[in-house]
Amino acid sequence: MKAEAEKMKIFRRILYWIAALGLVFVVFWFGFTRKEPQKVEQKRVVPVEVEAVSTDSIEKTIELTGWIKANQVVDMASKVGGRLDSLRVESEGGVSVPVEEGVEVKKGQQVAVIDHDVYVSQVEAAEATVKSREVELADAEREKKRIVVLYEGGSATEQNRDKALTAAELAVANLNMAKANLELAQINLRESMIVSPIDGIVTAKHIDEGNLIKSGDRIVTLTDMKTVKVVVSIAEKYGGEIVAGIPARIRGDTLPDRIFNDKVYSVYPALDAMTHTIQAEIRLDNNEMLLKPGMFARVALIIKTKKDVIVISRDVVLGGKVDEPYVYVVEDGIAHKRIVKLGITQADKCEITDGLKAGEKLVVNGMHFLKDGSSVELVRLEDIK
Repeated sequence: MKAEAEKMKIFRRILYWIAALGLVFVVFWFGFTRKEPQKVEQKRVVPVEVEAVSTDSIEKTIELTGWIKANQVVDMASKVGGRLDSLRVESEGGVSVPVEEGVEVKKGQQVAVIDHDVYVSQVEAAEATVKSREVELADAEREKKRIVVLYEGGSATEQNRDKALTAAELAVANLNMAKANLELAQINLRESMIVSPIDGIVTAKHIDEGNLIKSGDRIVTLTDMKTVKVVVSIAEKYGGEIVAGIPARIRGDTLPDRIFNDKVYSVYPALDAMTHTIQAEIRLDNNEMLLKPGMFARVALIIKTKKDVIVISRDVVLGGKVDEPYVYVVEDGIAHKRIVKLGITQADKCEITDGLKAGEKLVVNGMHFLKDGSSVELVRLEDIK
């Protein structure tokens, strides 16, 4: 019995040491496997592409949509009635050209004639009446002088004198009325020959030659397109920054590759009551006739320009929604997180007012895989996977 008990005791000790060794092995194994990935992670090198931070110019702009209008639009209407005898203009070679849409007209050039012969006859009749009244006045003046002499000599009565004086005054009034009628007939004659008040292009023809026309009826619409104006509506919050003279860039929807540079011509003094926006006007030379009234235009108003400031791509700036915006710079193969302050933003670029210096190596690709202190390898963009 004693021998069996001793054997059991020895067996238990062996089991104890086996369990102890197994426990040590398990602890050692788990400890080794947990530490190994950390060592691998610490030694990981991230491939990145960098660019040297540089200075550039940047603009603060307001992007707007406007519409193009003609500088002047004139509806040529008739002041007199009658038949439209002629609706033609003379070309440079002296050839009479029918007035149609697209015909160019110079200021002072005759465009239409209304019942010309009728108004010429009215002027001739008025001139004849004036001559008749002048003869009547001369005769009344002679008679007045004769009666006055007779009255002073006692050979004519006071009644005869008064009649002579009245007849002379009436002759003066009749002559003045005849002259007024002549002037009116001359005005009607001039108004029957309608001339262009501006240099422009016929953009609408409202009546055809030979039709009867009344006073006030439109004949053609002339548009001055050598100069056009672009009108834009601007949010009220920019009211203090929009003044006449600030630069503007205009691009037509139909001419996306053509940029027109000009300045704000005027800012309307009152806000639009319906939209509470400020309207500004830009005038452009349009000698090439590329811009047509009614077109939409993309307008960039340049309200501030900065030169020689730190400018980087907006894509490399991280954060900014919840935390502060930051970027990564590389020094001695290590990536460092930099908190930056943003200034003017223009398209895909932004100004950095604090946090970067010119010449530093800025991470422009691969920054999403970095942490502060990460080891990096400088590669080209096509090498980053």
